[in-house]
Amino acid sequence: MAKPVLDQPTELQSPMKKCPYRGQEYPDEATECAIDHTALISGVEREKVTGVWRGVYGYAERREAAGITPAHFTLKLKQGWTSHFSGSVTEDPPNGFPETGTIDGYFGSPIIDFTKRMPVGYILETDGTRRTLRDFLAAAGRTSNLELPSPPILYNGTFLDSRRVQGTWMITPMQIPMPDGPPFSTGGTTGYWCAEFVTDDLKVNPTGGPSAALFDKSLLTPEEVERVEGIPYNFLGKFNVVDAENFMDRLTQAGLRLNVRGNDEAMQQMMPFTAVTGGYSGTADQVEIFVHPDDEEEAKKIVFGDNQTEIEPS
Repeated sequence: MAKPVLDQPTELQSPMKKCPYRGQEYPDEATECAIDHTALISGVEREKVTGVWRGVYGYAERREAAGITPAHFTLKLKQGWTSHFSGSVTEDPPNGFPETGTIDGYFGSPIIDFTKRMPVGYILETDGTRRTLRDFLAAAGRTSNLELPSPPILYNGTFLDSRRVQGTWMITPMQIPMPDGPPFSTGGTTGYWCAEFVTDDLKVNPTGGPSAALFDKSLLTPEEVERVEGIPYNFLGKFNVVDAENFMDRLTQAGLRLNVRGNDEAMQQMMPFTAVTGGYSGTADQVEIFVHPDDEEEAKKIVFGDNQTEIEPS
């Protein structure tokens, strides 16, 4: 893969290294934060993100193992005197969006956050191909005269040095208004991304790259990795619809993390409950509840009380 030619970015020279999450400074020979053992970043800081960046975004390991492959992209960003910046994003075929999107975000070294908005939304099929939301809904009997936009895509990142940044991205579930009936609910997904500075010249359209390794997950926090990769939830029990809704309400009110599964289709708790069960008169006879391992003990107390007998899955 061709390596883009990199211009030297505007930098502030410093002999110190920093913890990217706590901000403490360390001598140049230090390698990790003494408090949380996070890998330190270079003391060389970037003043602005103005310029052209070449990057790539990918998905969780389980999705990439199923054939969902990463996509390369180009960011063209312009930052004012404050921390706010805006710009555009273009992605490479065949895995990227074919349309040009917009970028709006904030930068405060070493942290960057921005929202990517694409004018046309797509459904990612299991074989990695894309279909527009309008075509997907038309096949289900829902019509729209206009293309439907993609849900906002939220990017968070930390600079490894003055020219390299990496982090995670997330699409949160949302409802898209439809002219012919109820709104269409989209699901959420997450992944990784990284980018490398190319040049200050916004007229340049680079290819290839980034030249650095795709993602160095050792530099991400455990929370960031879990956000993308997920974690196997432990089986709590199988319940009828009425009991399941009662338990789910109580577990959610306690702030516990849970997933549910009805009719052999796994669904996130953030989706409407009726989407899982089909409602009280729906087709799901029973609902399986799974909880985060760290929340399992408290969940059992809420559901089973003093009787800590687990209900084995059938």
